[in-house]
Amino acid sequence: MNEMKIESYIAKIIEETGLNRKEIQDLVNEKKEELKGLISEEGALFIIAKELGVDVKAESKEFLGDLDINISDITKEMKNITLIGRIKEIFRVHEFDKKEGDKGYVGSFLLNDDTGDIRVVLWDEDVAIFQDTNFVKGEIVKIINAYPKESRDGSPEIHVGRLGKVIIAPEDVDYRKYPKIKEENITIKKITSNLLSVSIEGKVMRKFPIKEFTRKDGGIGKLCSIIIRDTTDKVRVNFWNNNVEKVNDFEVGDVIFLKNVKPRESNYRPNTIELNANDNTQTGKLDKKLTFKIKKVDNIKNLKDKEDLVSFEGVVSSIDDLKQITTKSGEQISLLSFIISDDTDAIRVTAWRDSADNLVQKLSMGDAYELKNVLIKYNSYSRRKEITYTENSSIKKVDIKFSELKSLKPFNGGNTESFSREFTKIEKINSPGFYEIKGFIAKPITNITIYEACSKCFKKVDNCICDEQTDTEFRMILNLIIDDESGTIRATFIGDNAEKLINMKTDLVMKIRETPDYEKFLEKISEELVGKDIYIKGKAKFSDYSGSYEIMARDIRDIDLSRDLEDKLKEIATL
Repeated sequence: MNEMKIESYIAKIIEETGLNRKEIQDLVNEKKEELKGLISEEGALFIIAKELGVDVKAESKEFLGDLDINISDITKEMKNITLIGRIKEIFRVHEFDKKEGDKGYVGSFLLNDDTGDIRVVLWDEDVAIFQDTNFVKGEIVKIINAYPKESRDGSPEIHVGRLGKVIIAPEDVDYRKYPKIKEENITIKKITSNLLSVSIEGKVMRKFPIKEFTRKDGGIGKLCSIIIRDTTDKVRVNFWNNNVEKVNDFEVGDVIFLKNVKPRESNYRPNTIELNANDNTQTGKLDKKLTFKIKKVDNIKNLKDKEDLVSFEGVVSSIDDLKQITTKSGEQISLLSFIISDDTDAIRVTAWRDSADNLVQKLSMGDAYELKNVLIKYNSYSRRKEITYTENSSIKKVDIKFSELKSLKPFNGGNTESFSREFTKIEKINSPGFYEIKGFIAKPITNITIYEACSKCFKKVDNCICDEQTDTEFRMILNLIIDDESGTIRATFIGDNAEKLINMKTDLVMKIRETPDYEKFLEKISEELVGKDIYIKGKAKFSDYSGSYEIMARDIRDIDLSRDLEDKLKEIATL
């Protein structure tokens, strides 16, 4: 409505009520505030006129049009909503069994206006509209008598109930207010959990093996995840069950597109957005190149403030032996860890599979290298930043020297007083007793056991023989395979040692166990632990079940590289 029309209504209110312009404007402002900004100035004038008894019947139709609600203004307290927008996406209709034994149907579509998107849900006979030839993406629809409801992920969605309806191409709508929807990709950096569906392009940086897990209904579920990067950021994309087939042809380095994937905040990585594919997700390869400009970090100390891809230089101050790791599926893969140092700090670098096999042939102690496009991230076990050398990383020898090389400090601050450092080879453990061993974690975690225990004796509640009644608490048990290249042994970590190992409290693990993300959580923990070197002090005993000796951990420490490497670093620094 133009300014002349507004003026005509103000004049009419002044004429019939005797109010002045300022008094009317104050009433308008109060009304807009009362309705929380959901109404325009013209709409507020219309309501005020009616409340004052001013006859505005001739203009009612125009003003009522201004009372339509924007998508961004919807709150869960609203009722009998009227919404207008364009169909942005149409999702598949699902059939289900009702409690009464009848078949039920539910379908949904994504509605868009210039303030945002919202999912609209239809039930039973109302899903027939999905068969209408005019119900297509881009068409304008008007939704009458709908109500908001909180979706599973906490965002609002609109349900059309028994008294509501959806009108295709309504005649009483100004189509110019609803611009046509453009098929546009969004950059990964701009993805938020408030968006219901996004489309992206990016490069496959990592592809995880397909994981199988047991669902709550007893069936077998599948999960395949990939890491996608564009020029702004990276994101994890999860493909569940039948949708894992959509990534079968993708390889690391491919540039791909993904349409209609749903953002969601990770259940076990706070403030981290992941994308989940669904039956309506479209995927494909793109015939284009995508390169990333990674600024080189000037020294290793400054790496601690970085995340994601980095490039830097340093001297190889330590190289571990090439290890063979057994994955959950039984596959044998290579793992190589080495330390890069400069005169400011040191950092651990880890490479897997072919990258590990290639690097072990190239690296030499005491030589300087430039590492490009390596991934830096926080390791909750070692409690510091570490580097992963990926399929997209590269390394080359450079001519630099440092007057001094820093060593890598252990996360426990070198507190190894409880260890004698008289380590026993695993192959030599053939009798009960206390031992100290030094090895690496050789297999992923497949499960975490949690039991209710007496808070006094720590035994299971059913086995507690304490004379007095005590409180109970939940305790965690982790079983890992430790390898020191002479042999392997099963190590059990209980209570505080288990929490210390994964850097997470038992009550939080209990919550994660009840979510569909439990398998992903185990995968994340395994990524951080597998291949890590560790000191273990504990009691060994023979297991009739496994037919071999096992060790119950009493204390654990990260390996003290400052001791193990001190002599080597001094030698390298003098070169």
